[in-house]
Amino acid sequence: MKTSIFNIKRFGLLLRNDLFRNYRTLLIGAGSVAAVYLIIILVPMIFSRDCVGYDFHQGFFPTALFICGFLLSAASFADIHHTQKNTAFFMLPASRLEKLTSRLLLTGILFVVISVIFYYLLNLLSIVLATIFGCGPFPVFHLFNREMLTVLLVYLITQSVFLFGSIYFKSHALMKTGLSLFALANVIGLFSLLVVRIVFYDFFNHMHAADNFMATDFLYLKDIGETLLTILKYLFYFVLAPYFWVLSYIRLGEKEV
Repeated sequence: MKTSIFNIKRFGLLLRNDLFRNYRTLLIGAGSVAAVYLIIILVPMIFSRDCVGYDFHQGFFPTALFICGFLLSAASFADIHHTQKNTAFFMLPASRLEKLTSRLLLTGILFVVISVIFYYLLNLLSIVLATIFGCGPFPVFHLFNREMLTVLLVYLITQSVFLFGSIYFKSHALMKTGLSLFALANVIGLFSLLVVRIVFYDFFNHMHAADNFMATDFLYLKDIGETLLTILKYLFYFVLAPYFWVLSYIRLGEKEV
């Protein structure tokens, strides 16, 4: 029987099934985050009648979001690497695009929405506890500011890399993806330094001589650097995630065959 590429009703059922299958993992992650959160805020409340600083949310929320999100993304396609589970996954009456989109939404947008709602509830509980212990006003979590919205956007982009890693690597996807990114960053960094040294050979020679062109060379190098950073910024925000989505789709097809 030929299966259409994308069917809304079928996709909704698949997404609901994936959400029910992963709710235990989400609950465990939520419980772990809540435990660490409560320990951090309760210790100063109990022993010093004080609350955490107003920058607490700017550090804790992104850390919890990225760690839990990357763990969930790196384990999202673990079934396809097990002999007893991959057959059931590939025999699901859904297209490859629907399967990928379902896991992508679950580890991306849905995870972000659930995380934000859960964190708001934790913040509300913190305010109540601060009132009970007679502490100062507890800092309120503000999502709709530039810093936090940027955090959410960066997560939605970078989690695509770990989603691809969950398909590509048979085991320890999180660790192997992280090591691959580290190795790739080092290779790109060394290659970039080599290219800069060759292209701007005259500039580096000027650094050892006191001439009138030093200021001009620095300004020129600064302009080149700003242009490259702008290009890399656009590549990161507009190209990185779609690139790994396409790679994930292709790799999932190879695993299915």
